[in-house]
Amino acid sequence: MRRVLYSVLILALTMLLFTSCEATKGLKGSITSRVRSFTSSVDDELFSQVPAEYRRGVHKAEFDLKVAEEKVRLADLKGKLARLQKKYAGDEEDVADKYRDKASVAVDLAKLEAIDRSGLGQEEDNVKAIADLKSKKLKLEADTIKIEAKLFATERQIKDLTKQIEEQAEKIEGMKMSDEQEEEAIESPPIGKEEQKEEKVETPGSEEGKTLF
Repeated sequence: MRRVLYSVLILALTMLLFTSCEATKGLKGSITSRVRSFTSSVDDELFSQVPAEYRRGVHKAEFDLKVAEEKVRLADLKGKLARLQKKYAGDEEDVADKYRDKASVAVDLAKLEAIDRSGLGQEEDNVKAIADLKSKKLKLEADTIKIEAKLFATERQIKDLTKQIEEQAEKIEGMKMSDEQEEEAIESPPIGKEEQKEEKVETPGSEEGKTLF
């Protein structure tokens, strides 16, 4: 019977791992479709004819849009993680209930076996009751294995999503830092040019010194 239970565990793990992979693919697809659902109302052909001097602010707006899209992806990942954590907690409760029920059955089984060994009660009734409890215990063990397999698969999904969330957050921060550096470079003139300007500025009296000699 133990071999049957182990076979059930292996089969359950295989199915749940496959399901978790498909769920992750489905999540990525839903995020992409959600981001792309907001279509542009601007005629790109007309915009391509706009001179460069009139395109000020467009690059910044496009960059902000990209950051916003990445934030949408991050929010969706966090939502998925929250749902998985809730599911994991529920499965943990189910496993705890199964262990409690199994322990309760084990107590009744031990008592009945003690009664039967003592020659008390009806032997036929004792045998039937003991067989029923053993069958119930095996079913609880099988149910426990299935739920534990679900816990294992969900835990793996949680770890994968947590990693994706960290990477996505780092990506967004990197985009923001890059944008800030570009703005600083635009606002601050090159040091070389400032030095050239300073060199051209002559002190008052420099011309007077020249005329004296």
